Amino acid sequence: MNENKGKEIINNTNSTSSNNKTDRSAMRKKLMKVMLIVVGVLVVILIIILIFSIISGGERSYEEIEQELREAAIEYYEVQDGLLPQEEGETVTVRASTLAEAGLMKPLSELRKDEECSGRVEVSLVNDNVIYTPYLDCGKNYVTKELYKAVLEQGIVASGNGLYDMNGEKVYRGDKVNNYVQLDHNVFRIVKVRSDNKIELILNETIADYTTHFDNRYNSDRKYNSGFNDYRVSRMLDYLTKLYNETGESALLSNNDKAKLSNFNICLGKRTIRETNNTNAVECSDALENQMIGLLTVSDYLNASIDANCKDTNDRSCQNYNYLNNSERDWWLITGNSENSYEVYVVRNSGYIDLNNASSYKRVRPVIVLNNNVMIKSGDGSKDNPFVLK
Repeated sequence: MNENKGKEIINNTNSTSSNNKTDRSAMRKKLMKVMLIVVGVLVVILIIILIFSIISGGERSYEEIEQELREAAIEYYEVQDGLLPQEEGETVTVRASTLAEAGLMKPLSELRKDEECSGRVEVSLVNDNVIYTPYLDCGKNYVTKELYKAVLEQGIVASGNGLYDMNGEKVYRGDKVNNYVQLDHNVFRIVKVRSDNKIELILNETIADYTTHFDNRYNSDRKYNSGFNDYRVSRMLDYLTKLYNETGESALLSNNDKAKLSNFNICLGKRTIRETNNTNAVECSDALENQMIGLLTVSDYLNASIDANCKDTNDRSCQNYNYLNNSERDWWLITGNSENSYEVYVVRNSGYIDLNNASSYKRVRPVIVLNNNVMIKSGDGSKDNPFVLK
């Protein structure tokens, strides 16, 4: 009886062992099958990529070609450095065909097959920096576009919100205008396209949680520290210079932003509270040259309003239909009162212009100017889709 039980146990053990071997064998076959499927899929993907590469002929995107143009030009002028611009504002040009002949890049005909494309790189000396700007023209398919051209494509209007032709400049007016520009750290608004196609920008909002005086020096006319309304000798000049030179993530401008800027003349002419000339003729009768950052003039603020009753400096109607009227705090303009030495114009939080002692504390909205060769990457200037620069 015990002998039969022993045989039964041995038989059951052999049967279990045999079943385990069968299961392991089946699992190996399944794994092999899965691996073969995976390998097969990978081979198919590689073949598709190879076929696509052959069909496309290694074509580059337009932006990739622009980058190749720029890099080739940099390499070209490392050897031909004697051809680089020597004076501020000077520009030299090298064509894509020249770069291809020098072996620094492939011909455009190889980079974009079945397209007639031409290209060049303009090299400028701006603020002692050499700026390389690539241009690519592939007809109706693609053309490198400067920001000022994208702005002008919005069209000129004679009434309502939009871009106006005023005194040889293209000026944004109204409270609903598509003039937003996203820089690396902050959003700005386009005030105008100047006559040389350089673009004046103002910070969209006042610098958060910071107020400063325009100046706080002792003024002998007032017999106390009411400050002076002359920007050249003001604390504001010191403050803006420091602000411009700041670096890091919290800085107003990144180094990339600064490379796109142009120096400009700040209009410092003073005006009375009753002045009705809003062409900047009064303000620009005196100017501080070659500056990189400043503040808005009275005329520029008034011109942003399309209210027909906005005529003189202190007119309350100028707060109406004005995209610059968007602050909950008072902020400084750069224009002083011509009738004394200590008052400076400010924009009140409700949006009209008023006078204050230079020693008062107000918010700041810096003004900068973009060079005319700054390129647009995307956007239409609207609040939800601002212009983004290359």
